[in-house]
Amino acid sequence: NSLFFSVFDTIYNQQYLHTSAEVIENSINRQKNFFTINKGKRQGISIDMAVTSFNGVAGVIVGCSDNYSVAMSLLNLDFKLSARLKSNGYFGSLTWDGRDYLHAVLGEIPQHISVNVGDTIETTGYSAIFPEGIMVGTVSNFEKRGGDFYKITVSLVTDFKAVHFVDIIGNLEKTEQLELEKPFK
Repeated sequence: NSLFFSVFDTIYNQQYLHTSAEVIENSINRQKNFFTINKGKRQGISIDMAVTSFNGVAGVIVGCSDNYSVAMSLLNLDFKLSARLKSNGYFGSLTWDGRDYLHAVLGEIPQHISVNVGDTIETTGYSAIFPEGIMVGTVSNFEKRGGDFYKITVSLVTDFKAVHFVDIIGNLEKTEQLELEKPFK
């Protein structure tokens, strides 16, 4: 599709396709938020493509018609993302706790790791949806709770109140990766 341009990542040998779209409908005040973009199947969009805004994670495509698509926002209780501390590579699961549109929570980071306010949180590339190294946000707060893991609050880089143009990223080799991984999950 000529609307897409290719980025070839020689390290991981994965090819990603990028195209831009406009957000025409967006919610941020529900527990399960979605947004609609003005491109669909005819423009090469398909389910499970990644959506970013100014190089920050915004969501993932969950439905497509011919000319429109709906994305599950990061601000959705069902959204899960493999994310890591850029400084040391330790990764966990990033989710939204439904509290406000500015913050998400990174779990599964062990308490023996050094964490600092301001540390960059980025995607790992483990999900087959998001390429690695896409900015999620920065650590705004962390606390030790009972158990082995921190509760890390992440200040999101994407301003969901002002999302207007987005970049949609498709991984050409996603199907192959998911098929291979299926028996092990």
